[in-house]
This record gives sequence, structure tokens and C-alpha cells, in this order.
Amino acid sequence: MPSANDLHKKFMHIEKNIQKISLIFFFILGSAYLLAFLMLLNGYNTDFAHAVKTILNIPFILTAAIYGFVSLKIDLELPEKQHKISNIIFIGLIILLFVLLVYLNLFIPDRV
Repeated sequence: MPSANDLHKKFMHIEKNIQKISLIFFFILGSAYLLAFLMLLNGYNTDFAHAVKTILNIPFILTAAIYGFVSLKIDLELPEKQHKISNIIFIGLIILLFVLLVYLNLFIPDRV
């Protein structure tokens, strides 16, 4: 049976991998979003640029939120304590952000 310290190290490794993957997706989605925004401003292929900008805004913000919350959790975590409540809070905040973004995306029209 693994000890609590071994399980903590395993979960810390998982959290660091989530942080790395979300950072990679943040850079990829952010670059694509920025490129689409610049294309839209300069009038290049505006239909495609508008579609990409509209589609990528929620995933871009979510990857930023996941990276930020996981980084904050890693920095604030103490190895000798259980962190079930902080995990629930961080997951709840990400879900709340997702619901808010979907609501804003569906019910507030885009003026571009």
C-alpha cells in the first residue's frame, strides 16, 4: 500500500503535467487567436478569421484559467496536508468560468 507521501508525489506529478500541457495549448490557441484577430483587422480572409476568432475565444480563456489555477494550486500546496477543499474550489471556479463564457458567447452578440 502506497504511503500518503507517495500519493502526493504522484498527484504533484500529474498537476505539473496538466500545467505543462495547458501552457502548450495556451501558446498554440493564443497564437492562432492573435493571427485571426490581425487577419480580421487587416481585411485578409475575413470570413475565416471571424470564424476562428469566434471559435477559439472560449478554449483560449479556459486554457489560461486552467494554467493559472493549477499554477496557483502548486504554489500554495503544502505536502503534508490534504487538499480536497482547494481542489473542489479550483474545479468549481473553472466550471463557473466556463458557464459564464458560454453564456456570454451565446446571449451577448459579437459586434465585429
